Amino acid sequence: MDPSPVSSPSKEPGLTLDQLDQLEEIILQGLRLPLTGMLLVDEEETVEALSQIRESFPPLFQQAQTLIDQRRDYVKQARSQGASLVQEAREKREQLIQQSVHEAERRARQVMAEAAAQRDVLLDKARQAVAQKEQALQKNLAQAEQQFAARRSQLEQEYIARKEQQNQQLEQQRLQALQELERLNQEKIKLKELAQREVEDLQQEMQALRQKTCAHCEELTRQAAATRQGADRYARQVLDELNGKLRDLQQVVGARRQEFQDNHAHGRPTATPRQRTVHQGTVAANQLRTREDRKSA
Repeated sequence: MDPSPVSSPSKEPGLTLDQLDQLEEIILQGLRLPLTGMLLVDEEETVEALSQIRESFPPLFQQAQTLIDQRRDYVKQARSQGASLVQEAREKREQLIQQSVHEAERRARQVMAEAAAQRDVLLDKARQAVAQKEQALQKNLAQAEQQFAARRSQLEQEYIARKEQQNQQLEQQRLQALQELERLNQEKIKLKELAQREVEDLQQEMQALRQKTCAHCEELTRQAAATRQGADRYARQVLDELNGKLRDLQQVVGARRQEFQDNHAHGRPTATPRQRTVHQGTVAANQLRTREDRKSA
Protein backbone atom coordinates (compact mmCIF):
# COMPACT_ATOMS: atom_id res chain seq x y z
CA MET A 1 0.00 0.00 0.00
CA ASP A 2 1.20 3.62 -0.69
CA PRO A 3 2.46 5.34 2.57
CA SER A 4 1.12 8.76 1.60
CA PRO A 5 -2.56 7.96 2.22
CA VAL A 6 -1.66 6.61 5.66
CA SER A 7 0.45 9.63 6.77
CA SER A 8 -1.97 12.30 5.52
CA PRO A 9 -4.90 11.39 7.78
CA SER A 10 -2.77 11.95 10.91
CA LYS A 11 -2.37 15.63 9.98
CA GLU A 12 -5.69 16.35 8.28
CA PRO A 13 -8.03 15.92 11.30
CA GLY A 14 -6.49 18.93 13.06
CA LEU A 15 -6.83 20.99 9.90
CA THR A 16 -10.43 19.97 9.48
CA LEU A 17 -11.22 20.97 13.05
CA ASP A 18 -9.61 24.40 12.47
CA GLN A 19 -11.70 24.86 9.36
CA LEU A 20 -14.83 23.91 11.27
CA ASP A 21 -13.93 26.41 14.00
CA GLN A 22 -13.49 29.05 11.33
CA LEU A 23 -16.92 28.21 9.86
CA GLU A 24 -18.45 28.41 13.34
CA GLU A 25 -16.84 31.82 13.90
CA ILE A 26 -18.26 33.07 10.56
CA ILE A 27 -21.71 31.95 11.65
CA LEU A 28 -21.41 33.55 15.11
CA GLN A 29 -20.28 36.84 13.57
CA GLY A 30 -23.38 36.96 11.42
CA LEU A 31 -26.14 39.48 12.01
CA ARG A 32 -29.26 38.15 13.78
CA LEU A 33 -32.58 39.25 12.36
CA PRO A 34 -34.89 40.34 15.15
CA LEU A 35 -38.09 38.32 15.77
CA THR A 36 -37.07 35.65 13.22
CA GLY A 37 -34.24 33.56 14.74
CA MET A 38 -32.28 33.87 11.44
CA LEU A 39 -28.66 35.06 10.80
CA LEU A 40 -27.05 36.95 7.93
CA VAL A 41 -23.53 35.59 7.11
CA ASP A 42 -20.92 36.35 4.46
CA GLU A 43 -21.67 34.05 1.56
CA GLU A 44 -18.15 34.03 0.03
CA GLU A 45 -16.44 33.26 3.32
CA THR A 46 -18.93 30.51 4.10
CA VAL A 47 -18.61 28.87 0.67
CA GLU A 48 -14.80 29.08 0.82
CA ALA A 49 -14.76 27.48 4.29
CA LEU A 50 -17.04 24.68 3.12
CA SER A 51 -14.82 24.09 0.04
CA GLN A 52 -11.73 23.85 2.20
CA ILE A 53 -13.51 21.39 4.51
CA ARG A 54 -14.61 19.31 1.53
CA GLU A 55 -11.07 19.28 0.12
CA SER A 56 -9.59 18.37 3.49
CA PHE A 57 -11.69 15.10 3.72
CA PRO A 58 -9.33 12.08 3.73
CA PRO A 59 -9.41 9.43 0.93
CA LEU A 60 -11.09 6.95 3.34
CA PHE A 61 -14.39 8.77 2.78
CA GLN A 62 -14.09 8.10 -0.92
CA GLN A 63 -13.28 4.44 -0.20
CA ALA A 64 -16.32 4.32 2.08
CA GLN A 65 -18.44 5.78 -0.68
CA THR A 66 -17.07 3.11 -3.03
CA LEU A 67 -17.90 0.43 -0.47
CA ILE A 68 -21.38 1.87 -0.13
CA ASP A 69 -21.85 1.74 -3.86
CA GLN A 70 -20.56 -1.80 -3.94
CA ARG A 71 -22.91 -2.64 -1.09
CA ARG A 72 -25.81 -1.22 -3.03
CA ASP A 73 -24.83 -3.39 -6.01
CA TYR A 74 -24.58 -6.42 -3.77
CA VAL A 75 -27.98 -5.63 -2.22
CA LYS A 76 -29.53 -5.20 -5.64
CA GLN A 77 -27.96 -8.46 -6.83
CA ALA A 78 -29.06 -10.21 -3.63
CA ARG A 79 -32.58 -8.88 -4.07
CA SER A 80 -32.62 -10.10 -7.65
CA GLN A 81 -31.36 -13.52 -6.59
CA GLY A 82 -33.82 -13.53 -3.68
CA ALA A 83 -36.70 -12.72 -6.02
CA SER A 84 -35.66 -15.55 -8.33
CA LEU A 85 -35.33 -17.89 -5.35
CA VAL A 86 -38.76 -16.79 -4.08
CA GLN A 87 -40.24 -17.39 -7.52
CA GLU A 88 -38.61 -20.83 -7.66
CA ALA A 89 -39.85 -21.54 -4.14
CA ARG A 90 -43.37 -20.46 -5.10
CA GLU A 91 -43.31 -22.68 -8.19
CA LYS A 92 -41.99 -25.56 -6.15
CA ARG A 93 -44.64 -24.88 -3.50
CA GLU A 94 -47.33 -24.93 -6.16
CA GLN A 95 -46.00 -28.24 -7.46
CA LEU A 96 -45.91 -29.65 -3.94
CA ILE A 97 -49.43 -28.35 -3.30
CA GLN A 98 -50.68 -29.96 -6.50
CA GLN A 99 -48.97 -33.22 -5.57
CA SER A 100 -50.40 -32.97 -2.03
CA VAL A 101 -53.87 -32.26 -3.40
CA HIS A 102 -53.70 -35.23 -5.75
CA GLU A 103 -52.37 -37.43 -2.96
CA ALA A 104 -55.04 -36.13 -0.57
CA GLU A 105 -57.77 -36.76 -3.15
CA ARG A 106 -56.46 -40.26 -3.76
CA ARG A 107 -56.25 -40.88 -0.04
CA ALA A 108 -59.74 -39.43 0.46
CA ARG A 109 -61.15 -41.70 -2.23
CA GLN A 110 -59.42 -44.64 -0.60
CA VAL A 111 -60.74 -43.65 2.83
CA MET A 112 -64.23 -43.18 1.42
CA ALA A 113 -64.09 -46.58 -0.21
CA GLU A 114 -62.94 -48.15 3.05
CA ALA A 115 -65.66 -46.22 4.96
CA ALA A 116 -68.29 -47.39 2.47
CA ALA A 117 -67.12 -50.97 2.91
CA GLN A 118 -67.21 -50.64 6.70
CA ARG A 119 -70.60 -48.95 6.45
CA ASP A 120 -71.96 -51.85 4.41
CA VAL A 121 -70.56 -54.31 6.94
CA LEU A 122 -72.04 -52.34 9.84
CA LEU A 123 -75.37 -52.06 8.05
CA ASP A 124 -75.45 -55.80 7.49
CA LYS A 125 -74.66 -56.39 11.15
CA ALA A 126 -77.28 -53.83 12.19
CA ARG A 127 -79.88 -55.46 9.93
CA GLN A 128 -79.08 -58.85 11.39
CA ALA A 129 -79.29 -57.44 14.93
CA VAL A 130 -82.60 -55.73 14.12
CA ALA A 131 -83.95 -58.95 12.63
CA GLN A 132 -82.93 -60.86 15.75
CA LYS A 133 -84.50 -58.19 17.95
CA GLU A 134 -87.69 -58.31 15.90
CA GLN A 135 -87.84 -62.08 16.23
CA ALA A 136 -87.31 -61.82 19.98
CA LEU A 137 -89.94 -59.11 20.23
CA GLN A 138 -92.39 -61.15 18.18
CA LYS A 139 -91.78 -64.11 20.45
CA ASN A 140 -92.22 -62.00 23.58
CA LEU A 141 -95.33 -60.41 22.08
CA ALA A 142 -96.83 -63.81 21.33
CA GLN A 143 -96.10 -64.98 24.88
CA ALA A 144 -97.57 -61.75 26.27
CA GLU A 145 -100.70 -62.20 24.14
CA GLN A 146 -101.08 -65.79 25.37
CA GLN A 147 -100.66 -64.67 28.97
CA PHE A 148 -103.08 -61.82 28.42
CA ALA A 149 -105.67 -64.15 26.87
CA ALA A 150 -105.30 -66.61 29.75
CA ARG A 151 -105.55 -63.83 32.31
CA ARG A 152 -108.53 -62.35 30.51
CA SER A 153 -110.31 -65.70 30.45
CA GLN A 154 -109.58 -66.17 34.14
CA LEU A 155 -110.88 -62.68 34.96
CA GLU A 156 -114.01 -63.28 32.89
CA GLN A 157 -114.68 -66.52 34.75
CA GLU A 158 -114.10 -64.80 38.09
CA TYR A 159 -116.39 -61.97 37.01
CA ILE A 160 -119.15 -64.40 35.97
CA ALA A 161 -118.80 -66.32 39.24
CA ARG A 162 -118.87 -63.14 41.33
CA LYS A 163 -121.80 -61.81 39.31
CA GLU A 164 -123.76 -65.01 39.89
CA GLN A 165 -122.89 -64.91 43.57
CA GLN A 166 -123.96 -61.27 43.81
CA ASN A 167 -127.17 -62.06 41.92
CA GLN A 168 -127.91 -64.89 44.35
CA GLN A 169 -127.21 -62.60 47.30
CA LEU A 170 -129.41 -59.88 45.79
CA GLU A 171 -132.18 -62.42 45.17
CA GLN A 172 -131.96 -63.64 48.76
CA GLN A 173 -132.00 -60.07 50.02
CA ARG A 174 -134.98 -59.31 47.78
CA LEU A 175 -136.87 -62.35 49.08
CA GLN A 176 -136.02 -61.39 52.64
CA ALA A 177 -137.19 -57.85 51.96
CA LEU A 178 -140.43 -59.15 50.45
CA GLN A 179 -140.98 -61.41 53.46
CA GLU A 180 -140.27 -58.55 55.81
CA LEU A 181 -142.62 -56.33 53.82
CA GLU A 182 -145.32 -58.99 53.96
CA ARG A 183 -144.81 -59.37 57.68
CA LEU A 184 -145.02 -55.62 58.14
CA ASN A 185 -148.20 -55.49 56.04
CA GLN A 186 -149.76 -58.22 58.13
CA GLU A 187 -148.68 -56.49 61.31
CA LYS A 188 -150.09 -53.25 59.89
CA ILE A 189 -153.40 -54.95 59.20
CA LYS A 190 -153.46 -56.42 62.68
CA LEU A 191 -152.58 -53.11 64.26
CA LYS A 192 -155.21 -51.39 62.16
CA GLU A 193 -157.83 -53.92 63.25
CA LEU A 194 -156.67 -53.60 66.84
CA ALA A 195 -156.83 -49.82 66.64
CA GLN A 196 -160.28 -50.06 65.10
CA ARG A 197 -161.44 -52.31 67.90
CA GLU A 198 -159.90 -49.97 70.46
CA VAL A 199 -161.67 -47.02 68.85
CA GLU A 200 -164.94 -48.92 68.88
CA ASP A 201 -164.37 -49.86 72.52
CA LEU A 202 -163.62 -46.26 73.35
CA GLN A 203 -166.69 -45.12 71.52
CA GLN A 204 -168.78 -47.65 73.41
CA GLU A 205 -167.19 -46.55 76.66
CA MET A 206 -167.86 -42.91 75.77
CA GLN A 207 -171.42 -43.79 74.85
CA ALA A 208 -171.91 -45.62 78.12
CA LEU A 209 -170.23 -42.80 79.98
CA ARG A 210 -172.39 -40.31 78.16
CA GLN A 211 -175.51 -42.30 78.98
CA LYS A 212 -174.39 -42.60 82.55
CA THR A 213 -173.65 -38.91 82.66
CA CYS A 214 -177.00 -38.10 81.12
CA ALA A 215 -178.72 -40.30 83.69
CA HIS A 216 -176.74 -38.70 86.44
CA CYS A 217 -177.62 -35.31 85.07
CA GLU A 218 -181.28 -36.23 84.93
CA GLU A 219 -181.10 -37.47 88.48
CA LEU A 220 -179.40 -34.33 89.57
CA THR A 221 -181.95 -32.34 87.67
CA ARG A 222 -184.75 -34.09 89.50
CA GLN A 223 -182.96 -33.74 92.83
CA ALA A 224 -181.88 -30.14 92.32
CA ALA A 225 -184.86 -28.53 90.73
CA ALA A 226 -184.46 -25.55 93.07
CA THR A 227 -180.85 -25.23 92.20
CA ARG A 228 -181.39 -25.64 88.46
CA GLN A 229 -179.05 -22.90 87.61
CA GLY A 230 -176.18 -24.45 89.59
CA ALA A 231 -177.03 -27.89 88.22
CA ASP A 232 -176.95 -26.57 84.69
CA ARG A 233 -173.50 -25.13 85.35
CA TYR A 234 -172.39 -28.43 86.81
CA ALA A 235 -173.78 -30.30 83.81
CA ARG A 236 -171.91 -28.02 81.45
CA GLN A 237 -168.73 -28.66 83.41
CA VAL A 238 -169.30 -32.39 83.19
CA LEU A 239 -169.96 -32.12 79.46
CA ASP A 240 -166.79 -30.09 79.04
CA GLU A 241 -164.89 -32.75 80.90
CA LEU A 242 -166.42 -35.43 78.70
CA ASN A 243 -165.51 -33.45 75.62
CA GLY A 244 -162.00 -33.03 76.98
CA LYS A 245 -161.77 -36.77 77.62
CA LEU A 246 -163.06 -37.43 74.14
CA ARG A 247 -160.46 -35.09 72.67
CA ASP A 248 -157.78 -36.72 74.81
CA LEU A 249 -158.84 -40.14 73.60
CA GLN A 250 -158.82 -38.91 70.02
CA GLN A 251 -155.33 -37.46 70.54
CA VAL A 252 -154.16 -40.74 72.02
CA VAL A 253 -155.59 -42.66 69.09
CA GLY A 254 -154.02 -40.18 66.62
CA ALA A 255 -150.68 -40.37 68.46
CA ARG A 256 -150.75 -44.16 68.36
CA ARG A 257 -151.52 -44.09 64.67
CA GLN A 258 -148.67 -41.65 64.04
CA GLU A 259 -146.33 -43.76 66.18
CA PHE A 260 -147.33 -46.87 64.27
CA GLN A 261 -146.74 -45.13 60.94
CA ASP A 262 -143.35 -43.80 62.11
CA ASN A 263 -142.27 -47.19 63.41
CA HIS A 264 -143.42 -48.86 60.22
CA ALA A 265 -141.53 -46.29 58.09
CA HIS A 266 -138.27 -46.64 60.12
CA GLY A 267 -138.57 -50.39 60.66
CA ARG A 268 -138.68 -50.10 64.51
CA PRO A 269 -140.70 -52.63 66.54
CA THR A 270 -144.12 -51.44 67.68
CA ALA A 271 -145.70 -51.85 71.10
CA THR A 272 -148.08 -54.74 71.74
CA PRO A 273 -151.81 -54.08 72.03
CA ARG A 274 -151.63 -54.84 75.72
CA GLN A 275 -148.91 -52.23 76.27
CA ARG A 276 -150.81 -49.62 74.23
CA THR A 277 -154.03 -50.25 76.14
CA VAL A 278 -152.28 -49.91 79.50
CA HIS A 279 -150.51 -46.78 78.35
CA GLN A 280 -153.72 -45.22 77.02
CA GLY A 281 -155.55 -46.05 80.25
CA THR A 282 -152.76 -44.51 82.29
CA VAL A 283 -152.82 -41.33 80.20
CA ALA A 284 -156.62 -41.05 80.46
CA ALA A 285 -156.55 -41.63 84.24
CA ASN A 286 -153.89 -38.99 84.70
CA GLN A 287 -155.86 -36.47 82.65
CA LEU A 288 -159.09 -37.25 84.60
CA ARG A 289 -157.29 -36.88 87.87
CA THR A 290 -155.89 -33.55 86.80
CA ARG A 291 -159.33 -32.22 85.88
CA GLU A 292 -160.81 -33.42 89.17
CA ASP A 293 -158.04 -31.70 91.05
CA ARG A 294 -158.74 -28.51 89.16
CA LYS A 295 -162.46 -28.85 89.83
CA SER A 296 -161.95 -29.40 93.55
CA ALA A 297 -159.63 -26.44 93.67
